[in-house]
Amino acid sequence: MREGTVFKLKKNLKAKIGYGFGDIYGGGAFLVFSLLYMNFLVLVEELPIVATSVIIFIGKVWDAVTDPAVGWLSDKTRSKFGRRRFYFLIGIIPVFLSFITLFYSFGIQSVTGKIIYYTFAYMFFGTAFTIVMVPYNAILSDITSDYNERTSFTTVRMIFSGGASLLCAVIPGIIIKAIGGSVNGPGQKNGYLVMAVILGAVFGLCWLMTFLWTKEKEDLPETENITIKSWLSVFKNKAYLIYLGIFLSFQIAVDLMLALLIFYMDIVVLKYKSYELVVGVLLVCSVAFMAVMGAVAKRKGKAFPLYIGMPVWILTMLAFIPANKDTPVFLFCVFAACIAVGSAAGNLSTWSMLTDIFDVDEIITGKRREGIYSGMTTFLRKSASGAAVLVLGFGLKSLGFDQNQYTIIKAKAADFDPAAYAKTAVVSGIKWMFILIPIVLMSICLFFAILNKINKKRFVSIQTGIEGFKANGNIDALDDDALSDIYSVTGLKKEQLWGKKH
Repeated sequence: MREGTVFKLKKNLKAKIGYGFGDIYGGGAFLVFSLLYMNFLVLVEELPIVATSVIIFIGKVWDAVTDPAVGWLSDKTRSKFGRRRFYFLIGIIPVFLSFITLFYSFGIQSVTGKIIYYTFAYMFFGTAFTIVMVPYNAILSDITSDYNERTSFTTVRMIFSGGASLLCAVIPGIIIKAIGGSVNGPGQKNGYLVMAVILGAVFGLCWLMTFLWTKEKEDLPETENITIKSWLSVFKNKAYLIYLGIFLSFQIAVDLMLALLIFYMDIVVLKYKSYELVVGVLLVCSVAFMAVMGAVAKRKGKAFPLYIGMPVWILTMLAFIPANKDTPVFLFCVFAACIAVGSAAGNLSTWSMLTDIFDVDEIITGKRREGIYSGMTTFLRKSASGAAVLVLGFGLKSLGFDQNQYTIIKAKAADFDPAAYAKTAVVSGIKWMFILIPIVLMSICLFFAILNKINKKRFVSIQTGIEGFKANGNIDALDDDALSDIYSVTGLKKEQLWGKKH
């Protein structure tokens, strides 16, 4: 192998690792928030459950402003650090500080004061998350235009994300208990503070590595003014609508499955002590299968892992039907490993497919709008997740189950008996929600995956078409096969492309 080739491979590997560092924050911070924040506000800071719901709701509303805005700004940004990398640099301090404020109230005593404070703290966290993650989700197409290389970058990203999720499922609890004690309550405040300082510093450092080790291409398009019409125009992109069907159904399925898993293990099969083990197997196997799914995607196309992972996940959920308190823990670990096949497939496919949408949009509009799509996708993902969890909460309540009351009773009542609670009618409801919700959503995901028209061959045709428009103002030089590929993906004809009727 020639010296120049070796240098290129090393440089490429460094860029992939640098890119992967960014999703240590995406995967790690998201998991910590999901697992600990509601518990922290209700049991440690002793806020009313309604107030915590309002805090999170306001944060989601705020995301509706910040996500599209940062996407638009990153499209317009021009600096010596690049249009996306610039935000990794300026986001380091907000990422660090916002994670601390999320878990520390600086001595505020009144309930009203805490509610106001944590509302702004969560908005600050959401803003910091948006500052780095929206440009991060858009940058890959500025790093490489190669179909398989994008899959390779995304594979590394998902491995880093999965590894961070695994560590953040274990390490925060160890820190909190070591500093604040093992009793889940106000005594753990200092433990949460130390945890937040350590993880905030790690997350900030990761963005520094991403900033230093990635590089954007320099031939950037001209900036343009963005209007509401421009934002809404993304929904005219047929390929993007199909992508949203895949992406949102999968992400919501993951969110709801994880939200219900602890209740399933706790009160349906009475194996709460094994919950960490099962989650650990799920996360470890997700990381392990990520490399496998990346290889499959490079050979068969980015949607192909979904054809493997979704059916496996659906069949696994059906296997939960006969499970009960006498089912050995080992079998639940096997189920978790099988779910990990679907989790790895879905994460790899959905995030790698997003970058191809940017190219489809370019041949439709004649513009590069990665930031708009990244901001819209991030916003829709957060909104859909928040709405799904809210609906889930109402569903549990309609079954007669109060999540927070149950958590408080477990934490404070010495005579709490999970077996007695498991005899109530709510148990069968939770069991069937846990089983059926992922099956329905995975079926929807698979349906949209089948509708997806983008593969490597069609992607190359689209890029060739873009080059034709840039060089000649038309795609008359393309053969019928390439034109057919473009029409299939976009749902448009030649005279409708390159912004001619948009």
